[in-house]
Amino acid sequence: MYRALLGAALLTVLLTTTVLAALTAYSGAIGDAALRRSLAEQRTSAEAALVVKADVPAGERKAADADVRAGARDVFDGLPVRVRTLLRSGSYALPASLRPDSERGGNPDLTQFAALDRTQVRTVAGRLPRAAVTGGFVEVALPQSAARQLGVVPGDRLTVTDQLHGPAVRVLITGVYRPVDVRAPYWQLDELGGRGVQTSSFTTYGPMLTAAGVPTSGRVSVGASGWLASADYSSLTAERIGALREAARSGSAQLRKRPSLSGATVAATALPDVLDRIERSLLVTRSSMLIVAGQLVLLAACALLLVARLLSSERTAETRLLRARGATRARLAGLAALEALLISVPAVLVAPLLSGPLTRLLVGQGALGRTGVRVEVPVGGRPEVWVVAAGVAALCALAVAVPTWRASFAGAVRAGALPASVRGGADVGLVVVAGVAFWLLGSQDSGAVTADREGVLGVDPLLVAAPALVLLA
Repeated sequence: MYRALLGAALLTVLLTTTVLAALTAYSGAIGDAALRRSLAEQRTSAEAALVVKADVPAGERKAADADVRAGARDVFDGLPVRVRTLLRSGSYALPASLRPDSERGGNPDLTQFAALDRTQVRTVAGRLPRAAVTGGFVEVALPQSAARQLGVVPGDRLTVTDQLHGPAVRVLITGVYRPVDVRAPYWQLDELGGRGVQTSSFTTYGPMLTAAGVPTSGRVSVGASGWLASADYSSLTAERIGALREAARSGSAQLRKRPSLSGATVAATALPDVLDRIERSLLVTRSSMLIVAGQLVLLAACALLLVARLLSSERTAETRLLRARGATRARLAGLAALEALLISVPAVLVAPLLSGPLTRLLVGQGALGRTGVRVEVPVGGRPEVWVVAAGVAALCALAVAVPTWRASFAGAVRAGALPASVRGGADVGLVVVAGVAFWLLGSQDSGAVTADREGVLGVDPLLVAAPALVLLA
């Protein structure tokens, strides 16, 4: 009987420690994976990107570019950053001959030259421009929608007029392009949003894609410069959310103060707001896991205390014999502590090692597995997993040892049964606890995630513990 109880205690400690360690590993791994996946989504990545638009003289563009790249590293708290640019010319008027006769009066149709990131465009006709000037013509490619409305094709030649009274520019249309994905973050830099045509009091077509060096060559007028910086979040963990959010806020403010960007019209990122939304979602998930963990701990504690009490009862005769042979109470307590350690130490060693495989097993199941999300779990377990395993095992060891300690230090006289009023008071206390927990659950409509006076999000411990309190009652 004694060995069976000892095995039951060992199994209870091992299962409890392993499950809680696995939940800790799962919470951390799935939180990191969800954070990275959310930031990689197209809509979210567009919001999280750093967008800078500035009117920079041609001679200062190199300094401005260096400042933007340095500022982007600060904004994204040292994460790897990729910067894409869009350099534009000033506005040019298209030939009136491209318009129907009935529309040739009034404001002219406008266009701009621009050096676009060619990874963001796809050629649908002809070829993309080269840097060489062909017979005095600047090679350009038009957006597909603009070419269709203007009725031009590769090989056509046009002359566009500078709206600021600069020299006219002759252009050779070498191709037609379209955005690879008009919803991509990069097209935030384009005033037309990658659509190719925009109509208000006048119609703007473009931009006319040129070779990279044309906007700074002096052959066309100088317009606005645009930069879009996006970070690689593959190494980001949930613990860095706060630091990254603060870096994004302070970095954006500092970027606008740089002398080379004094003409900036936009220098901002919505990354702090994005991180707030993601953090709230992660806290909701974490609170759900804490609720489950709380109920599991309660059930395990009840089972372990029952087994420990039975173990103590089985050892009563042995304890009396040892005391009769001169064993001190301290020695008996030490033996009980050693036994509890022998029960709990295997759990400390095994639980963190099992947390990784169990986490991968959980992630691969159900709807979560169908999303294809991948988690990174160290083979040896994360530090916090070892801390949780050690803490749970220590509490389990204490639960096993305490009944024996009480029996060792108790007198030989058996205590009488508790009065009926005391036993009844305990029952009433449990009912009160259940009532309070039920009231807490019913009076809250915002969930377990709350914010303090400073707006810092957190998990309400009372609401997390309420289901366990109801279960206890």
